[in-house]
Amino acid sequence: MTSTKGGTEPATGTGTGDTDQATPPSVHANAAIVWMLLAVFGVGTVEYVVAGVLKDITGDVGVSDATGGLLITVYALTVMIGGPLLTIVTIRIPRNTLIAALMAVFVVGNIGTALAPNFPVLIFFRVVTALPHATFFALCLVLATSLVPPEFQGRVIARVTLGLNLATVLGVPLGTLIGTQLGWRWSFVIVAVFQVVVTAGLLSSTRHAPSHEVGSIVSELRVFTRPTVVWAIGLTALSQAALFVVFTFVSPFLQDLSGFTAGQVTVLLFVFGIGSVLGNQLGGYFADKSIDRTLYVALTALVVALALLALFGTQKWFVAPWMFVLGAAGFSIIPPLASKIIGAASEAPHLAATVNIAGFQLANAAGAWIGSLTLSGGAGLSALPVVGAVLGVAALGVLTLSTLTRRSVPAGVTADG
Repeated sequence: MTSTKGGTEPATGTGTGDTDQATPPSVHANAAIVWMLLAVFGVGTVEYVVAGVLKDITGDVGVSDATGGLLITVYALTVMIGGPLLTIVTIRIPRNTLIAALMAVFVVGNIGTALAPNFPVLIFFRVVTALPHATFFALCLVLATSLVPPEFQGRVIARVTLGLNLATVLGVPLGTLIGTQLGWRWSFVIVAVFQVVVTAGLLSSTRHAPSHEVGSIVSELRVFTRPTVVWAIGLTALSQAALFVVFTFVSPFLQDLSGFTAGQVTVLLFVFGIGSVLGNQLGGYFADKSIDRTLYVALTALVVALALLALFGTQKWFVAPWMFVLGAAGFSIIPPLASKIIGAASEAPHLAATVNIAGFQLANAAGAWIGSLTLSGGAGLSALPVVGAVLGVAALGVLTLSTLTRRSVPAGVTADG
């Protein structure tokens, strides 16, 4: 997997008759994918690092912690709403021009965040920073899968999304450390500088990549009439919400129910992060063998992991190593889900991938909301994994229905209508 195929999409056997003409120089796919991984790492770090330096920010700009939490909420809402809209507006812009523009907005957002004199300005620049998130991430996924043969698609997606895993395992702790030692503003300045360097590397490594022919906005929107695309987005929402019902409240769960100290929780979150890295890579590898089979196994593993956590959540000896299993099960689902949505919308994948990424944000928020309702309704922390397992079972139901629907289509008629 060292160089691109002759085009930007998996070979279909429908040549143009121009194969004897000069073709673009070969693109080193591994180098391009590493730059994409690093770029996603930078974007993910900026999204999550606010949680690590939130008290420093609120103390500096003079707002309460509750008000400061809006920095996280506003970012997520911008990704959910602004991402798909931005993708529609920019759908005809050449790829490298769009990459440069999106990362320029991202860098400006981070510099503005670092220089913000008060909370309203801080909120404004968080919106600016979040705006390119989903469009850029989707662009990287589609570009990465276009650089390799179809049989490597899942593994390539896993490599790119590894950037998000590393953002939680390495980026947030490092950003928090920088923020506490040098001041929270420096966390955003350093990420901005990092992203400038990474963007230059990404543009250089893909400058000879064949341009991707995109359809009209109508053709991008039309993919949402396909059952396979709708099923895939539903799977994303349910499976991610299943995990985040628990993960949103993981700190009180581990401290108040399992009995770990705050310092031990930090170690356990690192264990969870290592598990998520392994699960992500395994999910990508097996997605290349069979997307649906991988999803069945991954979703079943998540349901079992959550159910056993509900049964043994008070036992330290069980919970400590089980955090690794939970991380692996939860993140093994991401590559096959992304492969499914890109495959289902292969002729117009950009908007579908963007909506799916926005769906992850929505699912995170929904999981947190469902967990909050569960706790405020009088249920204890031990009920959270049960609710998550129920959502996971619902995801398995959606996957089964999507499989049966596809199989029930008569021969000669596509499941997408």
